[in-house]
Order: sequence, then C-alpha cells, then structure tokens
Amino acid sequence: MDSWTYGLLVGVGLLFAVLYLRERRRSETIQALAIRSGFNYLGRGVPRSLSLDGTPMERASSIWNVIDGDRPGIRIIAFDCRIGTGKGSWRRTVIAVRTDNESAWSANRDLAVDRSGDWTILYKPKAFFLLPKGLMTVNELEARLNAIAG
Repeated sequence: MDSWTYGLLVGVGLLFAVLYLRERRRSETIQALAIRSGFNYLGRGVPRSLSLDGTPMERASSIWNVIDGDRPGIRIIAFDCRIGTGKGSWRRTVIAVRTDNESAWSANRDLAVDRSGDWTILYKPKAFFLLPKGLMTVNELEARLNAIAG
C-alpha cells in the first residue's frame, strides 16, 4: 500500500471517528437535558401514541435521541430524525406536542407546523436554496421545550 492510499484511509477513519464522537456527545447531552427537564430518554423509535401520518416525518428513515415528557395538560416528545435516504435526505430535530391549548407552543411560530391526529409537529422547514438547517442545537431544543412547558 502506497503512502497516498494509507493517508486516505487514515483520513477517512479519522472523519468517521469525529462524526461518531460528535453524535455520541449529542446523545449524552440530550440525555442530560431529559433528566434536567423531567423527561424520559427513550433512545430510538417514537412511542406508538405519537402519530406522524401526513407529515414529512412519516418518511423518516431513522429516529434517535427521543425524549418524552409531560407537563400539566401537555405531552411533549422530541427527537432527531433523518427524512428520506441518500443525497436527497435531510435531518431535523422535531418537537411533537399534544395539547388542547395552542398557546402552549405558540412561542415557536418560526417553526413549520404540521398536524397528525391530535399532535402538533414542530420543526425547522426544509431550506432549498440555503444551507440546510439540520438539527437544532441542544441549547435551542432546551429553550424551545421550556417555552412550550411554560
């Protein structure tokens, strides 16, 4: 194996290691957020009670970092997901809220809003011409959850 090939393999290996460590750190930080907020960290897969039908998230190819919690009169489930597969896929942090009180989530008006059953699904809209917005930072997610939980 020549030095160029070896360098390429090492570089690819380092890239995967960095990406893995970044995702692991995000998971640990979201677990800490769940504990602070009185939520349960569920890991992968949303509870069966959450309907995503009719939303872009129903095409999610992967769901992770799921947290689930209740506030008086409000059920909240938040998660990271990848919608679609391949180069056309996109990642988002999603906040699902089940409540009769629309004002509970109205502070998040800059997010796209979809409805599925009795759930309100909030996420950053897909950007076509700008850089993709991707996942919310954990600090942003925490602020948004606190705004919902009031």
